[in-house]
Amino acid sequence: MSSSTEIADTSENVLSSSDGYSYEDEWWEMNCSIIPPEFNRLMLVGVVGAVIAFISVCFNTFLFVVLCRNPRHRHSHLVYLMFLSVADIFLSAAYILLFPVNLYMDYFASELLAAAWWSYMRIMITISHVFISTSAFLICAAAFERYITISKIACQFARHHRLIIIGACIFIAIIAKGPMYFEFEVVPNANCTGVTSLTAIPSEFSESEPYKTAYKFWFRNLLTVALPFIMCFYLNFAIMHRLRIQHLGAKLFRFATSEHRQNIRAATLMLVAVTCSYLASNLLNVVVYTWELVDKESLLSENIRPLYTLSSDLVSLLTVVASACRLPIYLVCNARIRCEILDYVDNCVLTHLHIKPYSGLGSKRCRATTVRYCDTGSGYMVYDTKQEEVIPSPVAPNKKGERRVRSVGTGLDRVVLSVAMGSIKASQSTTHLTIPLNNNAMIIQEE
Repeated sequence: MSSSTEIADTSENVLSSSDGYSYEDEWWEMNCSIIPPEFNRLMLVGVVGAVIAFISVCFNTFLFVVLCRNPRHRHSHLVYLMFLSVADIFLSAAYILLFPVNLYMDYFASELLAAAWWSYMRIMITISHVFISTSAFLICAAAFERYITISKIACQFARHHRLIIIGACIFIAIIAKGPMYFEFEVVPNANCTGVTSLTAIPSEFSESEPYKTAYKFWFRNLLTVALPFIMCFYLNFAIMHRLRIQHLGAKLFRFATSEHRQNIRAATLMLVAVTCSYLASNLLNVVVYTWELVDKESLLSENIRPLYTLSSDLVSLLTVVASACRLPIYLVCNARIRCEILDYVDNCVLTHLHIKPYSGLGSKRCRATTVRYCDTGSGYMVYDTKQEEVIPSPVAPNKKGERRVRSVGTGLDRVVLSVAMGSIKASQSTTHLTIPLNNNAMIIQEE
């Protein structure tokens, strides 16, 4: 009896120790083991996303330097693009430090990357969200100013107080996203060591009411996700509708299709392209937000959670893609920025690298062509006063060295222009007008 009892006790101790070892192993597997990222996610976020974010940082840094070199941009609508490039620099850099580095530390099981990532994770998440919201507000402000410009609405505040509007955009973004820094804490992960030694948990106040529902869910998401999207969509549609009306009007009056009008239309189309890129990159974010509003628990189910994770990765990636696309959009749509960028490449970059600049392009694309309106009796004509070696032309110059280029407008346009010139003559004898062209700065002198 005693021996059998001892055997039974020994068997029970073995089972209990075996059960204890199994439970401890299962707990360690759930809380302390390193789960390597999937290959597709590693390629999408860790490689493609990192490369696009790096390109975005380079493009927007270059764009910021080019725009800052011209003091006139600080008092024009391009000041929005200047601050937008700064926001894109920060959010693209934050993307690299947050998402790819997080995957690399799990994939390589690097304790050094893990220690660095946990040290800056809270501040980088806050910075990235603040500048994402700032960029959305800046695009809305630029779209609103462009809309009132082409609609000829008298609103001098938007034009004369751009820095105040930009400061308000940054302030609202900080109010909406700044508290994210205090909404979670980095704490030790039980007895885990190495890469999984730390973890993040929600802070106590962030889970309390009404902060969780009223501020985090409704105020923040409506202000930074839904409202900018709706405003940009409406303003974009209104701007395109206004451009269509102007284009139809240009068929009746050829004077309306002048170089100056084309410049205005090009600047407007540039902003329309920027707004469209923002809308396209945030469409998925709005869809995910709407799903969270309707049924958030279904997103955390076993079947939908992988799709939810992929959608979250794509939302961040599309934001960086939109930031990287801004410089190509400016180059294609805006001749003034294209001219300044190419000149900067010629005069600064290629010169310092001892590479021969583009032959003759710098002088041709930024030349200042002086032309004169002259009443010939049958309408106002335009004369180019540039010398033949600067602008080769088959038309021979006259005795004064001037060269006739083209006649402006139809008969009705000449009547309108005659009335305008008559009004100018009543106030002063000689008038100089400056009209920016796509490739030139035209100085118009009326004789």
